[in-house]
Amino acid sequence: MKKFFLLIFSVAIIVPFLQAQEINPLDLQFQRLSVRRFVFSSGEGCRIPLCEFNPKEIVNFVSMHPTFKVNPEKNEPLYDETFKPVLDNPTIGNGKLYLNGQSTFHVGAVNPFAIYDLEIESNNGEVGIDFAQYGLRNRVQILAVKDKGIVLRLVKDTEIVKEQILADKIPDSSFSAEVGSIGHIGYKLRVQLSGRLLAVFVEKDGVTTYIAHLDDKDHFGNILDFRNIETNRVCSFNIYSQSLNGSSNVIRGACSYLSAGMGQADIRAVTDENLNPLIDDDGRLWFMFSCRGIGLPHPSQGVLSVNPSVFDVRFEGIIVFDFGDGLLRNSVGTHLFYDRKAKEWRAYSCDFGGSKNKEGRSESNLFFAVSPKDPRHGYSVMKAELITNDKLSGHHEDPCIFYDETAEKWRLLTSVFTPKVGIAACVFESETWNGKWTQITPPIDQNATGTTIQRFGDKLYCLMGGRGNLRVHSYPDLKYLGDLKLDLQPNYPKLTGRVWANVIPLPEGYPYRYVLLTMDRANFTGIKSPTWSYGALYFYGANP
Repeated sequence: MKKFFLLIFSVAIIVPFLQAQEINPLDLQFQRLSVRRFVFSSGEGCRIPLCEFNPKEIVNFVSMHPTFKVNPEKNEPLYDETFKPVLDNPTIGNGKLYLNGQSTFHVGAVNPFAIYDLEIESNNGEVGIDFAQYGLRNRVQILAVKDKGIVLRLVKDTEIVKEQILADKIPDSSFSAEVGSIGHIGYKLRVQLSGRLLAVFVEKDGVTTYIAHLDDKDHFGNILDFRNIETNRVCSFNIYSQSLNGSSNVIRGACSYLSAGMGQADIRAVTDENLNPLIDDDGRLWFMFSCRGIGLPHPSQGVLSVNPSVFDVRFEGIIVFDFGDGLLRNSVGTHLFYDRKAKEWRAYSCDFGGSKNKEGRSESNLFFAVSPKDPRHGYSVMKAELITNDKLSGHHEDPCIFYDETAEKWRLLTSVFTPKVGIAACVFESETWNGKWTQITPPIDQNATGTTIQRFGDKLYCLMGGRGNLRVHSYPDLKYLGDLKLDLQPNYPKLTGRVWANVIPLPEGYPYRYVLLTMDRANFTGIKSPTWSYGALYFYGANP
């Protein structure tokens, strides 16, 4: 424990950020420096590997990737001595796997919020991604089926209960690149898992194409809910294949990984309890963001870092939340902070993990969470607790919390849904960080999203998006003061819109003393609102 806290203070450097100066955010002129959108991107800093199947590296197939068969005993335990993998050695040649007949073999565990890729060179039957309980009695499959297309197949107690054609043909696996471009034989079948929902894509010659997704009303949680800790413990990510007429299905590999998804949104800086941004020994700023997918609930709460002098964005990990109900939740819109006095990582977040207020979720739509370990890296679980209506009434989003040393109280800025303007900003205070909240500033009469408190010089301001530009309001009374000046808006040529305004002060030595990280709301190609698959990351700099 001692080493842990020494590490925390070595990486969470709090520096003087232009304090004791009169800085008016309305006087800052922000220049757009860079823009980036992760689309299931590969390469360093883009994804975190979970498991991989690579035929070129297999020495003992039976041991590394055992083949499963259906357990015929309905009442048998999910895994015991009566259930054993089949000793099956398929053909490997030229770095490829040739599958004949029917087989299902193990690649790795199922992470409920990961991305799964299967690289198919040729398809002579059915081949695809298989999520299943040990025994293969209950399964969720995404298959490329020759002469039929891309198919969702749900199996319950070994019986097919649903088969839905998501696309009426499979991608062309032949070499199809134009002269002079990078070509590739085959394609990748991709599944973005979100607990009990999924979205399907294909990648051909490096280009990702959207195929289909399941809405919340179509979830497969009655068969397999991968958010369930006990269910997930006895499930595996497999490759399923059934070839026809003595021919082979040929695959090049498969993998699963954590990813920033196909859009990024809801960006908030990681801070300490006084709103000071955290900079580690390598000079990196840390941010929370939503790893966007399609529809609700969103795939996961992401963490990214960036060196603000060069904008080398790195995807660092995801955080999920455990409310003690046996499910891991993929809530987003989180403010993560390190409380130096309590020596604890804390968070306030939006309860999107049970979409549309289902499964007994809090009507406030807010919760708090804690972690004794640094949750910014890899795959982390924070213990969470719902905020009940006796503490905070109404439906809230985009919480920003800090300890106001002048008021000697905790302050919470949120966006609350109101009949007048839809979603509006308001301020609460409490004696404790997770205590009973009292409203001190009622909802304003302007639409507000991404509600954020930030310090400019020695004065606090409230920043927010809405149906217009990024606005500046006074703290804590939320009087409208004006708009941030950006040379190129994120939604250019349109107004900025309902995005987040994360302005971060930097110490001397950086080319800009203030940077702004925000996003646009552009849906991925083929996606139509209200599925909210946005957006790209926009980076700005300004000097006083």
